Amino acid sequence: MINHELQLKKGVSYLKQLREAVDISQESFARKMGVSTKTVYRWEAGVYSVNFSGSQWKVFCKEVLFPLGIDVLDIPDDLGAPYVEIA
Repeated sequence: MINHELQLKKGVSYLKQLREAVDISQESFARKMGVSTKTVYRWEAGVYSVNFSGSQWKVFCKEVLFPLGIDVLDIPDDLGAPYVEIA
């Protein structure tokens, strides 16, 4: 469970919220991940499943998770899914 100072918004994908929390644009994130901006948009919209390669996981951890102090075990299985608060 992500339980940090990060205030997650309902209905917005985890990936988008995490990316924005570290102030990385879709364009910059796409370059770092080696994909198109359209792919990042589709991940965040839930059109494509987020299925990172090993090297992409390393970039994601370095650029997003580590700066936010989030352990990879604390993220949801589907990063593209919208955040839903669990009671």
